[in-house]
Amino acid sequence: MKNKEKKIKKKHPRIQGAAWRRLDNTAKLFAAVSGEDLSSVFRISANLKEAVDQELLHRALLLTLPEFENFRVKLRKGFFWYYFETNDRDPVIEKEQSAPCRFIDPHRAARFPFRVSYFGNRINFEVFHGLTDGLGALRFASRLTEHYLELKKNLPVITEEKEFSPLKEDDYLRYYRKLPKRHYESEPALQVSGEFLPFDQMGILKGTLQVADLKAQCRKYGVSITKYLAAALLWSVIRTETDGKNLKKPAALNLPVNLRSFFDSETLANFFAVVNISWPKGRAPENFREVLTNVSRQMDEQIVKERLEETISYNVSNEKKWYVRAIPLFIKHLAMELIFLRTSRAHTMTFSNIGPAKIREDLREDVEDFELLVGASPKQRMKCGAVAYDGKLCLAFTSAMAENRLPEVFFRFLEDQGIPVEQESNGITDREHDKGRYPVIAQDRRKIKKAVRMFYLSLVFVSVLAGIVNLATYRQIPFKWSLLTAGAAAYVAMTLKFSVMRHASLSGILVRQCLGIQAILLLIDTLTGLHGWSVDYAIPCVVLFEVAAILLMMLVNRLNWQSYFMYQIAITVLSFIPLIFWKIGWTRHPLLTVLSVVISVAALLATVLLGDRSVKRELRRRFHV
Repeated sequence: MKNKEKKIKKKHPRIQGAAWRRLDNTAKLFAAVSGEDLSSVFRISANLKEAVDQELLHRALLLTLPEFENFRVKLRKGFFWYYFETNDRDPVIEKEQSAPCRFIDPHRAARFPFRVSYFGNRINFEVFHGLTDGLGALRFASRLTEHYLELKKNLPVITEEKEFSPLKEDDYLRYYRKLPKRHYESEPALQVSGEFLPFDQMGILKGTLQVADLKAQCRKYGVSITKYLAAALLWSVIRTETDGKNLKKPAALNLPVNLRSFFDSETLANFFAVVNISWPKGRAPENFREVLTNVSRQMDEQIVKERLEETISYNVSNEKKWYVRAIPLFIKHLAMELIFLRTSRAHTMTFSNIGPAKIREDLREDVEDFELLVGASPKQRMKCGAVAYDGKLCLAFTSAMAENRLPEVFFRFLEDQGIPVEQESNGITDREHDKGRYPVIAQDRRKIKKAVRMFYLSLVFVSVLAGIVNLATYRQIPFKWSLLTAGAAAYVAMTLKFSVMRHASLSGILVRQCLGIQAILLLIDTLTGLHGWSVDYAIPCVVLFEVAAILLMMLVNRLNWQSYFMYQIAITVLSFIPLIFWKIGWTRHPLLTVLSVVISVAALLATVLLGDRSVKRELRRRFHV
């Protein structure tokens, strides 16, 4: 069996970043808007009947990953779009010690867009939504659980000969048809009210119920499970966020729809659409049945192939516009963040039902249940995830709010309807139902963030104080030295924010730091009379240092040289800035300026010539539109 594990482990490419692929239509949005304050991460967990062994879980992960070879990637940034690149590293397993669904930083060591952890009897698979959707994540989590149980019970390891699905194909593009332009309108919806939790915490309150009890109620009303639960959620929102008579804003649910149910697709990349199910502003409903009738009608109208084709057409057509494709990524960032914030305000919460989890028959008894947690944040305050297993349905609320009024009202409604619910929390917002199956969140991260904020404030205070002192003594010492202090403080703050706190790559830190140093040197020279030493000698020397450092990194890490290629291009472009100083007459001794330009251009040409096809491939992936 161990030989089989070793054989599987060697299947992936030896050269880091040997292949790449574009992000699907939805992934491009997630990549642009995600960060510490909006993680775009969700978690699928398998709760076992025995404690999880870390070593066995790591071996199970190494068995699972080759079956989903296109999960072996890292997120990279191009000039126009993000893209995925093959990742030759082995993923690590960690014990759960922090809040679930936290941001997966693409700059950290392993750089996989997913995280596998464990706590007690629970196996957690957390994944960045740009990699896959709920169906893909559920299949990965199920296979990981099966391989773990095979190893745990000393059973023969059953592996798939090939991965479940070709992730490389974007089925949004495959099923895109140019249709008449449809105008989508949205208005701000009710938001879950209350006090926000601290930044690094997320409340969890989940309820487990019997599917048979739920189906009995659904048959009574003649609706599907998703319709019934969506209506119950909307009814609970109206009861908790209004006076029960009038709605000043609509109460709205964001409901993801699996497009594979309507189109022939087996992709494990993202392939879903979202529909907005709402109760309009104005008169409040008199009872649950009125809400259910309204929700059922909306779902019947919106969740049909023709309407979903219109949604695909609308989303993909925006991506296909030549002027959108030609806009640099940093500008796309701003535009997509604004669009995302606007659409986020159009719903009160998200409800995602990913259906049943499936485990091999001979291993089913070893799994208690599955749960789905969808990351919440102040921008998206509350979400609810549903997944079924072995006759039980787990409904898990994740919240950035300090109160649990909405989920409590929802679960109470289900019980009043004759559906018993067993509740459990992580102890953040509800200690009554805390069973100790989630970790106590360490305060270290919160203390660090508080210390960083205090440090930023101290830099501002020092800069302001220096300005006041400079102004008071300017007649005696006519020199604006406080500007130097403010510039140095800004440089320190930028270093901390964009290099240290973001765990940026060494080459990225190098470029940013050198740019900051050049600005500081020019500022000092300007404030002391512009003698020209900064543009004559200092800045060209910094450019030469950057060129030498990048070349050294490429030589030391030859198998991964392409990671530094974009920075080399950036340095070459920036090396022309001293020529501008020469043109406007600031530079009096241009020898080093010319030398820095010649050497940086020569180094780039040498990389292009020696890299041969690799350079073309790197340029294609970095500048694909």
